[in-house]
Amino acid sequence: MQPNDPVSALKLYWRGLYDCTVLHKNYKHLQTLHPSPRARLQIYSLALNLRLWSKPHYRSGTFQHDLVKNLRNVAVPGTGVPLSLFCFSRLGTLVFLWILYPLLVAIGTLSAVGRVRFAQEFPVRLLEPKEWITYWRLNCALASYHAMLSSDEGYALEDKFSFLAACEREDIPASPWLTLPKIIVKHRNEEGGLGLQLFDNATAGGDWIIQQALSNAPAIAELLPPEAPLSTLRLVSSSAGFRHKSPKTSSTDADIRVLSACWRAGLAGASTDHKSVLFDVDLADGKIKGGTSNRHWYQLGPREAFRCPWRSEGHTITAHPDSGTPIRGAVVPDIRGICELVHKAHLRLCPGVPIVGWDVALTAEAGMCLLEANLSCNFFRATFDEAGYFEFVESVITHLE
Repeated sequence: MQPNDPVSALKLYWRGLYDCTVLHKNYKHLQTLHPSPRARLQIYSLALNLRLWSKPHYRSGTFQHDLVKNLRNVAVPGTGVPLSLFCFSRLGTLVFLWILYPLLVAIGTLSAVGRVRFAQEFPVRLLEPKEWITYWRLNCALASYHAMLSSDEGYALEDKFSFLAACEREDIPASPWLTLPKIIVKHRNEEGGLGLQLFDNATAGGDWIIQQALSNAPAIAELLPPEAPLSTLRLVSSSAGFRHKSPKTSSTDADIRVLSACWRAGLAGASTDHKSVLFDVDLADGKIKGGTSNRHWYQLGPREAFRCPWRSEGHTITAHPDSGTPIRGAVVPDIRGICELVHKAHLRLCPGVPIVGWDVALTAEAGMCLLEANLSCNFFRATFDEAGYFEFVESVITHLE
């Protein structure tokens, strides 16, 4: 039954966590507790943080190590406290999920709607949140769970060099890289061996991928200030290939679906587009919609905590904040070709991986190309078919169990 008051919502939330973490009940059990796929997946994805805690992770040793690594620069707005602080011990995560998380939801609800609507809004915000971080953490839990149980070889693409090598094998355009075994970088005025750095190329067994810096294609550059970094598109795609015993040979075009697109308009002086305005992009015609931000989730320390807003508005930004150049209504060139590139990459490189985020660059030097694949991916606040997304995630989990 759908809870319609804070106490009932809390009871359902705690019962779901208890059943999934202490009693180790599977996902189908939650279908008897709540009619909403969004709510069931919210509870189950949080429970997976504890169930996967010491299990092997496809990129970070264990799931707990991945939590610490990926949440070290993320803080609940207004607190300044990195979420990784609660991931160093299982007890810390337990306290956060059982006590602090509901408390933060309560504070956020009061801040957003006040006391009059609190009783109505709290159950929704606790069990069916729509914050961007909810989708990101759900995708992370799903990828970790699927990788552990399926051992799908597609998760090797998390290694950036393996990704580039796979693109070359499958004739997928990716950012070009140099094959020199090593390079030396010297400061022009240092002597005695000082100011010298030696980098061994990944092509020769080293740790570094050596690439030419790429610049924005003219159609992209004209929307940005001159000092803006390479500003990429994030497209997220799904694949039903996980249902096949041999995804590489059994998956077809019909298995792949492009879910969303976001253009990250880099800020002036930033080294990468991780500092950017997030503009939603229409997959049908490439038209750029309104922009927004999630930077308030990345403000660490007490000083930043008091200065950042508790929440951001919707997609209300229409122009670049540094230059004033109008952006909403502009068109990303060849959105159809971009979607076809992502579709082809998912089908050929990792059809068994359910959800992938692709970083696509439109460059002056290499044209359209992929920069990397993100298997614990972020929608970056792009809009998408949420009902279809939750239905798909449910199908992956029920297939695994």
